[in-house]
Amino acid sequence: MIMKKMYIAINTINKAAEFVQKASQVDGDVICTKGRYTIDGKSIMGIFSIDISEGIIVEYPETATDFEEYLSQFKVNKVGL
Repeated sequence: MIMKKMYIAINTINKAAEFVQKASQVDGDVICTKGRYTIDGKSIMGIFSIDISEGIIVEYPETATDFEEYLSQFKVNKVGL
């Protein structure tokens, strides 16, 4: 499966919980990377274990167009990471 990447930052607990809910609807893996840490984007505990407000890399299947559209509201420039 071909994966796409997007650089995002989420600043509120409610939005982080919503992110996990949306990720859980994706058919395939949602992988979040912050520095040397890689976590499952479908895990609320994983998401809360890293600081997503400063930016993370999210990898998701290229077929997850609805999820990609949802993520676009959190998109940041890679330079900001």
